[in-house]
Amino acid sequence: MYFPTFFLLTFIIGGINSLTIFNNVSVPSDVLSQVFLKEIQQNPNKLYESGVANYGQYDSQKCLFSLREIIKRYPSQEVAPFFDAWGNIPAGISSGNEYDLGNYDQCVKLSLNFNELAVILKQQYCFAKIPIKNDHPPKIDVPYWNWGNAINVGICIPNTCSPELVTKIFNESTKNSFDGALSNITVGHCSNGEIPPLSGYIIAGISILVILTVLMILSSAYELYASYYQKKPNTLLLAFSILTNGKRLFAISTKKSRNSIDCLIGIRVLSTIWIINHHSYTNMFGSPIINNLDVADWFYSWIFMPFYNGSISVDTFFFMGGLLVAWIGFKELDKTNGKINPIMNIVHRYFRLTPILLAGLVLTFSVNKITYTGPMKDVYMAKNTCNGYNWWPVLLYIQNYYNKQGADCYTEAWYLAIDFQLYALSPLILIPMWKWGKKFAPVLLVLGLISVGWNMGVFFSEQYTGLFLGFNTGQWDNTYVPTHTRYAPWLIGFALGYFMHKHRQSEFKLSKTVQIIGWIGSFFTMTAIVFGPVFTVQANNDGRGTVFEAAMYESLKHVSWALAQVWITFACHYGYGGFVDTLLSHPFWQPLGRLSFALYMMHMNVMLMNFGMTHTEIYFSVYNQFLVFCGTFGVTLFIAIYVTLAFESPILIMEKLIFNREKSVPKETVLQATTPSSIVVETKDH
Repeated sequence: MYFPTFFLLTFIIGGINSLTIFNNVSVPSDVLSQVFLKEIQQNPNKLYESGVANYGQYDSQKCLFSLREIIKRYPSQEVAPFFDAWGNIPAGISSGNEYDLGNYDQCVKLSLNFNELAVILKQQYCFAKIPIKNDHPPKIDVPYWNWGNAINVGICIPNTCSPELVTKIFNESTKNSFDGALSNITVGHCSNGEIPPLSGYIIAGISILVILTVLMILSSAYELYASYYQKKPNTLLLAFSILTNGKRLFAISTKKSRNSIDCLIGIRVLSTIWIINHHSYTNMFGSPIINNLDVADWFYSWIFMPFYNGSISVDTFFFMGGLLVAWIGFKELDKTNGKINPIMNIVHRYFRLTPILLAGLVLTFSVNKITYTGPMKDVYMAKNTCNGYNWWPVLLYIQNYYNKQGADCYTEAWYLAIDFQLYALSPLILIPMWKWGKKFAPVLLVLGLISVGWNMGVFFSEQYTGLFLGFNTGQWDNTYVPTHTRYAPWLIGFALGYFMHKHRQSEFKLSKTVQIIGWIGSFFTMTAIVFGPVFTVQANNDGRGTVFEAAMYESLKHVSWALAQVWITFACHYGYGGFVDTLLSHPFWQPLGRLSFALYMMHMNVMLMNFGMTHTEIYFSVYNQFLVFCGTFGVTLFIAIYVTLAFESPILIMEKLIFNREKSVPKETVLQATTPSSIVVETKDH
């Protein structure tokens, strides 16, 4: 008998804060729970008898019984928290707010104990998605940014209720209310707040982390014991020592040599930071932001381009990969008179890449799965779907061609697949280039033109118009992750590596005019690439150009960016870098350079954990986003240090011992082994 009064009072009060975005019909902002429960009170039998069946673990009859018992007891203190946990139709829809999460923790922790019935009702949290009429949708279709046609409200219902039944109740209750403005509500993404069951993958992942941590403690204790008693330690027993590996990881050398390209360390670190910052913004889309239109306004501005267009930095790593293959490969060929063992090189490469990748997969299977504890967890778990059928292509570095679902398992590993494949194929151009020199150069040019031309052809054949990745279905699979479409920047780096190998000890005399042209040309090339697409997001545009514009930009930007890196690397290495070389070659970067691979591979795990544990709506501002980046980078740095010491360093030491049993592991060799990029592993992006 309390409910009609409650409903009327809520309606009157709610009317003060009503919304007209629903087909121009005024709707009270907090009406959702009331129209839902009114239907339960008035038509419980009709709902059940109209064909609503049981769904899996759900029991429709128990659901309706639970709801009726809750209604009977309203507004008593025992059931008040149930209604209090519900979200409302959110305020600020006109500013782009599409979420009211309610109170997730209050809902999932709530148990209604009806002693007289000997019944304990547990609750679950779900999202009710409500279509809206939006007269001012965003002008641009940002990937993962779905704002503009629906709002999402957190609701709290008994855990015996299925999303299908609740959806039916909503639509029965609203079809004749407010001229059908609240019709077609759908319910889903339900959670009872419990930690996922400990599957075999979770148990295996946690076990691996525990075992490695124990080994690190024991190995460090052994080193302290050997040092205290002045005994010569066993190299294998030191493999997991935090002390030894930590010294190598954080060592700084101030020695200069023409046999090293020092500026690459700074380039690698800054590019890694740029990528992490880029992902902190792209992952923001789809979050429960209460001021989405402010994000849209910022997106339309030129200042946003370096943040959103940061994926271009991946071409820096392709360029460096080719450069170092040539720089190191030709030196080895000189020593061996052109002899090479490609099989063993591939095996060594696999041992260089895989430890950190394995660490990322372990975290994905275990820590990530059990730390998604917020209302948005289903949304973000959908972005990280490692399971038994799609993780193995990732470990074989073939997921960009075979079983592409593997890309969803560990998205950022797409780069490793390309890098590994290019490294495995590198002898096909490395040996001929060593034998025939410049005579083989036209082959590199033809291969590069084929790569660029193929990319253009895909854009024209598929009619892609997006100047940003993800604006066209299939663009990622067909142009972004295939090795043959990303080959050109790698070849440009390879050509520069050959040139620099031939002139290791050379001195070049460049006029001031040449230097100025080189620096201005590289600067304006990179500026044009980063800021060029801004015209597609300005007024009267939708983030896309013509097919011709998209094909030219997306195909030529990779080559142009790599050519800009050619000048920067050449100038810095041969003494024309000035303060740029001083910055990029500073020894300060060396520890971060060794960690850059792990930073890249771990940062998405951290971001997904952050978003999976989101419990409230987010206010966007540049400062707040900067705080998000700083927090993400700090946690990622801590995890990167751990996985480097626990996974990478020990496995690489053991790999050296396995393939060089008669030799001990020299300190400088191990130091190099902890830096995948120094052995031609430049990883990163999207």
